[in-house]
Amino acid sequence: AWRSVGPGAVHNVPPSSPRLWTLVEDPDTDPLICWSPSGNSFHVFDQGQFAKEVLPKYFKHNNMASFVRQLNMYGFRKVVHIEQGGLVKPEKDDTEFQHPYFIRGQEQLLENIKRKVTSLIQFLISLVQSNRILGVKRKM
Repeated sequence: AWRSVGPGAVHNVPPSSPRLWTLVEDPDTDPLICWSPSGNSFHVFDQGQFAKEVLPKYFKHNNMASFVRQLNMYGFRKVVHIEQGGLVKPEKDDTEFQHPYFIRGQEQLLENIKRKVTSLIQFLISLVQSNRILGVKRKM
């Protein structure tokens, strides 16, 4: 597991979480990525420019799709606003992401962000566990 050092260090958190936190917290990146007013989510503006100029400074790539895939792998979700029964179109090229443990001012929660187990693995684990519970013996 990744470890940070120094005062207020966050231990045993996925490598991308501290980098993402630093990225969202950095006032220099606010025109392209910043906290929402509530602090419960963050916005990415101008994905092309964000991928080209910001991603390579914090990650080993400049691919927006890879960044989003990584977010999804750790349980982040795209925020969709629904008002008056219909979807609200966000501002031009404004994508908002949320995770219950990624909250402004709550850096200690980052250790709760875990990589998601794939549904196939979850299914296989539950199958093995249910066979044990039912006393099913495997043939060897």
